Amino acid sequence: MTRLQKLQLRQSEVRVDLGKLLDTPEAERPETYSDDLGKLTREVRSLETDVGAAIAAGEDKVAEIATKDTSEGREYRELRDNVDFGRYVSAAMSGHGVTNGAELELNQHLKIADGYFPLELLAGKTEMRALRDGDAQTSQGTWLDRVFHGTAAENVGISFRPVGPGIAAYPVTTAGGNPQQRGRTQAADERTYTVAVTEIKPARRAVHGIYSIEDDASLPGIGAAIERDMRMAMAESVDLAVFNGDGGANENTADIVGMKTAGITEATLTQSNKVKADETLKFFLEYVDGQYAASLGDVRIVTSVGTNVLWYGSIHNSAVDNQSIAQFLMASGLSWTARGGIDAATTNGKFGAYIGLARGVEGAGIAAVWEQGQLVRDIYGSHATKGEVGLTLNYLWQLAFPRSDSFKRLKFVS
Repeated sequence: MTRLQKLQLRQSEVRVDLGKLLDTPEAERPETYSDDLGKLTREVRSLETDVGAAIAAGEDKVAEIATKDTSEGREYRELRDNVDFGRYVSAAMSGHGVTNGAELELNQHLKIADGYFPLELLAGKTEMRALRDGDAQTSQGTWLDRVFHGTAAENVGISFRPVGPGIAAYPVTTAGGNPQQRGRTQAADERTYTVAVTEIKPARRAVHGIYSIEDDASLPGIGAAIERDMRMAMAESVDLAVFNGDGGANENTADIVGMKTAGITEATLTQSNKVKADETLKFFLEYVDGQYAASLGDVRIVTSVGTNVLWYGSIHNSAVDNQSIAQFLMASGLSWTARGGIDAATTNGKFGAYIGLARGVEGAGIAAVWEQGQLVRDIYGSHATKGEVGLTLNYLWQLAFPRSDSFKRLKFVS
């Protein structure tokens, strides 16, 4: 069983446990109900993030190759075990691609062009390790990496898909046959199947950093630290762009149209109702339509930090139990993930939450990531005279919504 399959199995088990807990009648709930609910909800969020990261990195495809008991699988495992991402970094800093070793063989095995590397290499090795330089006078403790906001796009139902060279096409059936009960001589109604095709063309995104020659010489493990930092920066930038789009593009139109500006149905919650737990619950209940969502468990929510603070910090019924809006919503069957970087305020015109409806959401929103990444040494500027090397990670991706009806967004209004 692959890592991705194990994550998905555990994800299914936790959701079943969460559903059973939420269905427990109030009179039969144990004393640990709130703690159990919070624990399962947090695990669901964590698993959704891990599954999304695994899919984005193409682990499903790579694991399939790697676990096959074939000559191809054995060759891939042997190559992958001997590959060091630091050699790709060193080669790029020297101004060229890898020219020998397991890294070159892996590129050739996966048909990766010269000067590029498999983006899947940025998927693993997520653990932090204590590193020590035996030849240095100073011992080195554990690397402390930058802290990012995290990822949330998978939580709302965006599917991450690795794609090969060219344009990725995603067909969607929008109309078709209508089953009807027929009499002995009645003919079936004729209905034309309608298929729409969404084509996804790549757009470039880049991560750039300046690295010191002194650091490279004195800090063992800097290659692994660069790898982790680039991986996390790449994952978070893609994740944030899913919601906000690409505000940094300087072309006539942005490369990426996020959920904030895409053709997604927008619903509103007034300033007076946003602090009322029952009105907030009604807002989300409207999406339980029996088609895209069969229960509140099918309503997948990513909130802004401001909305999360509002729900946890607003008391629903101080006269009875001092229950917060968040407690009321969780007890009713809702769960959510807060995401930094989207609208922080809950004032007029701000977006408070993005919603994915889980029935049919698979493939309804696509973040396609092309399989080849490129590390480029920056030959411009004055960094060379300072003993510094600029390194840029280029990768191609695109966001599209083949079926936008599976997504909604919450806007606060007066």
